Amino acid sequence: MRIGMRLLLGYFLIVAIAAWFVLSIFVQEVKPGVRRATEGTLIDTATLLAEVGRDDLLSGDAQQGKLAQAFSQLHQRPFRANIGGIHKVRNEYHVYMTDAQGRVVFDSAGLAVGQDYSRWNDVWLTLRGEYGARSTQSHPDDPESTVMYVAAPVRDQGKIIGVLSVGKPNMAMAPVIHRSERRILWAGGALLGIALLIGLAVAWWINRSIGTLSRYADSVTTDAPLPLPNPGSSELRKLAQALENMRIRLEGKNYIEHYVHALTHELKSPIAAIRGAAEILAEQPPPQVAARFIDNILVQNARMQSLVEKLLTQARLENRVEIVPVSVSVDTLF
Repeated sequence: MRIGMRLLLGYFLIVAIAAWFVLSIFVQEVKPGVRRATEGTLIDTATLLAEVGRDDLLSGDAQQGKLAQAFSQLHQRPFRANIGGIHKVRNEYHVYMTDAQGRVVFDSAGLAVGQDYSRWNDVWLTLRGEYGARSTQSHPDDPESTVMYVAAPVRDQGKIIGVLSVGKPNMAMAPVIHRSERRILWAGGALLGIALLIGLAVAWWINRSIGTLSRYADSVTTDAPLPLPNPGSSELRKLAQALENMRIRLEGKNYIEHYVHALTHELKSPIAAIRGAAEILAEQPPPQVAARFIDNILVQNARMQSLVEKLLTQARLENRVEIVPVSVSVDTLF
């Protein structure tokens, strides 16, 4: 597997895991977050209506009081509202009020008047001066039919004389929850898509840069090397420069090898000439012949000396240990 693909898979795996954790936390927090916000509005509403319903409770005929009249008019007055794409066409609050014993004296639905609600948590706790709330299924066989109730005390001269409880079906909050979850999931999918595109772009750039360096490295051994590429990244630029330095050194070494080979071949001629002259002088030829061969030996010795100087100069260029030149005397050949 290519290194770019490995980097892409590793990068995308990290992003996907991080996105999964973040999205799961957001999605899990949507429903309780919406319900907590709704509970806050319910306690505000209950507290306000408790002040309105106090006179009704003191009158002893709450079913004919101000609250009853207000809800009667509310049920007869349809309304329409578009809340961020969610259409609301009816009142979803269920309000009831109990006396100090927990008996219902007012019910906005008109179904629970006279019933004993003193054991419900919202009434029970509120009558004792605590925060009272409950969530109860309106239909025992339907777990989605839960209604959240929040109660506030009805006070007269500092004394709790009753409880007013406001309820709202959790199903009424379902559109908000589902829309929020969809938007979060859509945003998460878009984030993963963008991360994948970025990863693909990075992987393509890395593969392209490495491919360029590979082609450049392969061309070093050919007769027509490619020009030094510019990968863009500082690290890859250093690698390209290192390959360029290696190419220059290899070219220098190849030149040196050819040069040394040529000089070595050139040394064979004077050595052979000196050896031939020495063999003839060993036979003690006439003085005229011997003088000619001695001159030939001196000429070939000078030629050898020149070749040795060239070799020493080349050695210095290659940063090798300098070799001390040694003069060859004609007398040492005899």
